[in-house]
Amino acid sequence: MNAIEFHDAMAIQFDRRYESSVAFGERVRVWTTLFDRYIRPADRVMDLGCGSGVFCRYLAAKGCRVTGIDGSVAMIRLCDQKKTADEVCFVVQSLPLPDSVAYAGQDVIIASSLLEYVDDLALVLQQTQAMLNTNGLLIVSMPNRISLYRRVERMFFAITGYPRYFAHLRHVSTEADFNRQLATLGFEVIETVFFSSYDPLSRWLKWILPPPYVNNLFVSVYRKR
Repeated sequence: MNAIEFHDAMAIQFDRRYESSVAFGERVRVWTTLFDRYIRPADRVMDLGCGSGVFCRYLAAKGCRVTGIDGSVAMIRLCDQKKTADEVCFVVQSLPLPDSVAYAGQDVIIASSLLEYVDDLALVLQQTQAMLNTNGLLIVSMPNRISLYRRVERMFFAITGYPRYFAHLRHVSTEADFNRQLATLGFEVIETVFFSSYDPLSRWLKWILPPPYVNNLFVSVYRKR
């Protein structure tokens, strides 16, 4: 089973977490706050790894022209069932894209909890750079390597095989390392937000440690120079 098949099998369960999970609720608050700060109505936006389309629908409601792309047929099926506007379209496609030129001219590209699963991260980032207009924005999240929970999680998976998603994890990073990687592609960082500290360990550690050591994810906003 690869990452696409894993998410295909859990599509309905994944979508329901947006209604029941505190952690997923935090994800929505963090991301939509950034959307409201940086994305304008009528922007052309691509959501890479759009899942069940929660962010696509939010951005379409703002007046954006949105393309949601995901490798999971089950996720895109949910997107189409929940589609609320003609300004959003959904495409089943794994990454890297076979024809990224067809999607050139994007004002914004977003990728929430996606890049950690792709095999060729460097190529996917190159494609996002090529698809964006000059001064376009890239808003992406990555697993935070220096989070203490991430270290515990790695050891727990080695012993037990859980959490199951860890088997498909390909990339983790620090904020500084990821900023350097994006800088080589001509991106400048505008803002970074650390989030996701609802596991039992992080809930306690956040009272005594700085955010980078407690939060399991960071999301950064970059501008293409």
